[in-house]
Amino acid sequence: MKLPTSVIPGRAKAAEDSATLDIYKDAVQPHVDEPVIAACLFSRQGLMSEKFAGKFGALAYAGAKKRSQMRAGGLPQHFILAVTGKRVYAYETKIGMRNATGAGDVRDEVARWDRDALRVSYAPEKSTGGLTLKVTIESPGEDEAVQCSVGKHPLSEEFLRLLSDPTAKA
Repeated sequence: MKLPTSVIPGRAKAAEDSATLDIYKDAVQPHVDEPVIAACLFSRQGLMSEKFAGKFGALAYAGAKKRSQMRAGGLPQHFILAVTGKRVYAYETKIGMRNATGAGDVRDEVARWDRDALRVSYAPEKSTGGLTLKVTIESPGEDEAVQCSVGKHPLSEEFLRLLSDPTAKA
């Protein structure tokens, strides 16, 4: 997804029109055995809480980090969710300035769910001024709930609607 880098109305509009999530889809497709419908970058919640807790020492920081990991079901700080016809995959990604694709360095698969068994809910996150969406992914069959966040953007909202509807094909 290429975000507008200019405030000139014509350029910003052109960049917004060409923005897609295809870089994430292309990055995870070699790791998935079935065709990927769509993919999007997500993060664990609580990064700012961890940084604030770090002001009080290593023990406070470690506790805050452990809490965010538990709320995210053990998922890493940054991960890509990939939706296929039957499943949803989570892949760890390392975000860095040196990666030219923007999707980061896609690493190992960290989670997999049956798509039709998931319940997904999302709402604007108040602590970030509505700039992110708080996402909850529940798998009742596995008695698992993952809390994460994604930037508020029409593309990410479209991805969440796809993730929420197991019959949607993009």
